Amino acid sequence: MNARSSLPALAAAAAVAVLATAGCASPSAPPPPKQPYKVVLLPVEGAERALAQAAADASAAPEAERDAFVPLALTTEEFEKAVHDGVVASGAFSEIVVLPATAPQDDLAAAADWARSARADLLLRVTVKSAKVRDTGNNGSTFWSTLAWFVVPLPIWFSDDRTYDTNIAIEAALFEPRDLVKPAASVVAKSDPQDLDLWDRGLSPYLPLVPPPFLKGSMKAVSETVTERAMAQVMGALADELRTREIPSRFELTVTADGAGAVSIAVASRRALRSLEVFADGARTQGWVETELAPEPSSAPDRIEYRRTAKVPAGAAEVRVVVTDEAGGREVRTLVLARGGAK
Repeated sequence: MNARSSLPALAAAAAVAVLATAGCASPSAPPPPKQPYKVVLLPVEGAERALAQAAADASAAPEAERDAFVPLALTTEEFEKAVHDGVVASGAFSEIVVLPATAPQDDLAAAADWARSARADLLLRVTVKSAKVRDTGNNGSTFWSTLAWFVVPLPIWFSDDRTYDTNIAIEAALFEPRDLVKPAASVVAKSDPQDLDLWDRGLSPYLPLVPPPFLKGSMKAVSETVTERAMAQVMGALADELRTREIPSRFELTVTADGAGAVSIAVASRRALRSLEVFADGARTQGWVETELAPEPSSAPDRIEYRRTAKVPAGAAEVRVVVTDEAGGREVRTLVLARGGAK
């Protein structure tokens, strides 16, 4: 396998590694927390447009500056797959469901219908906004790298003396399937400049005659190295943003295990509830409709409180509580149980 053909696998592997280790200080540290939502992931958009724009910018630049533009070492399909796989591997949500090929792929409203049929809480639309890489030339390490080359004199392999401005930007928007007018939350992740040493850039036969910082190296090697590093960085940043971005709640909902084969549910809302449903490992186990949901005596006019206890089937690994108010507002919480039982 040559370097070019192996790059997508390397980029995806690097992104997954970043996502798997984000927030973990040591192997014994607990995994990063997940947002308690079932999310449907739509096909990645914008990769073709972003790559075409980068190529157009390079073509429109003055001839003397065109060599500074570095093409991303990914095709449209490879780019989309790397982003898609990185989001799936992020662990940002309690469940990520990929929109199946049989469902509408380019119609948000139709995808929302499918998401509702799958009892999903949110739609996740990921869009590539930019995919530009540019060689900005020597950086602050140039002086010391050149001095060492003259003084030693030996090739200076490992001084990061050349910088590449990477502008890979990815936007993720979360939509409530019943409200597609605007996202419930959105985040944008971008890559930072990357510093490469001579080894990263590829060796040159002119090395005995020219100081390393002034050797651009192989465009192919630069493209592959910068692409791999920038993709790992931007996907790691996107995972962190998705995991930590607050999604506005319509009302308060907490679900806790009580240690006796049951979970306790507490709700506080400004509106009366229409329904409260409990699912164990995807199967509905209990539920209450509006006429069965009496508010607690502690309720106030602007804060209606409800409390319920639901039994957990033996061996259940996950409990999901879905609550809907009289205005159609919906909140969901997922509780992962320890070793198949309430902890």
